[in-house]
Amino acid sequence: MEERSFATAGVALGGVALASAGLPWDAAGAGPVENVVLAGLGAAVTAAFSLRRHGLLAAGPGGLLAGVASLAVVGHAATAVGGVAAGVTSPLGVALALIGGVGGAVAAYGDARGIPDRTGAAMGSFARGLGLGFAGLVAISAWTSVAVSLWAAVVPGEIGRLQQLVVGSVALGLGTATVALVYFGATDREWSYVDVRAPDLTDAGYALAGVAILLGLQYLLTVAFGQLGITTASHSIERAARQGNHELLLWLIPTAFLVIGPGEELLYRNIVQKSFYETFSERGAVVAASVVFAIVHVLAYLSPDVGATLATLSVVFVLSLVLGVAYRRTGNLVVPIFIHGAYDAVMFGALYLELAGQTGLV
Repeated sequence: MEERSFATAGVALGGVALASAGLPWDAAGAGPVENVVLAGLGAAVTAAFSLRRHGLLAAGPGGLLAGVASLAVVGHAATAVGGVAAGVTSPLGVALALIGGVGGAVAAYGDARGIPDRTGAAMGSFARGLGLGFAGLVAISAWTSVAVSLWAAVVPGEIGRLQQLVVGSVALGLGTATVALVYFGATDREWSYVDVRAPDLTDAGYALAGVAILLGLQYLLTVAFGQLGITTASHSIERAARQGNHELLLWLIPTAFLVIGPGEELLYRNIVQKSFYETFSERGAVVAASVVFAIVHVLAYLSPDVGATLATLSVVFVLSLVLGVAYRRTGNLVVPIFIHGAYDAVMFGALYLELAGQTGLV
């Protein structure tokens, strides 16, 4: 019997691209479909893979049709990147469209040409890890909507962009915890799977060294990019702080230790990276998890200058390697949580002092 697992995966990925057409887009829509062109392309991907899955199309023609439609989804979503950066198009919609399109293209190739078992297993593992990462974004977005609604009901006046991001940082913990609970339930794992224990002297050494290395790398890469004339994109929180009430940055300092660090490290290290150990070497798992970590941060750093966004994501990837190595060496999630929290807290504090100095507050 012909193996059609890639076609099955393609149906799901085509569905993701099709579903993204229902989110807000700066494009022609019809009824609940906000982007008719994208809906048509997503439907073409889904239909092609469905025909392949049921044996109604041969591997060559079916893979070609699905691949061309998937690449068209990618191209269509890519044209909307500038709109996302300008706040016109739904960032989540673009992200889902890109996932469906890129994933569909890979699935089409695998379905048409075949992929060695080991490579296929690694690709499947990476796809699941990336799916977990984006599931975290969806859960965070949902919890942010709830939190913003509660804020609006309690606090008088219109909530500003920076306030939304501060509330969103709290929702991050709820979102990642939600994904962790679903993951544990789906895989029959218990909370003992979470690698948390009281740190010993070795853990403390890695934690302190990790903070120093992260800050040092951040400085060196900033200087290097400046010398090379490479521009970078700023985080959405930084952009909002420069336009609004920067005093809210002070709230983010404890949040970095209590919510952001624990939430992101639980998901991207203890779940995603640890799951990669089953199909990658430990070093390969660190690299793969760092790629996922960088990709899911694309929305936070998205700007009209695609080169600046890519340069910044390369920095995020390098910094994530440090967190991944610290987790791999110690096997204690507390270590990367502290490193991550301390790094973010320093960044928030430095930005606050910079902005406060410009306004004469310090």
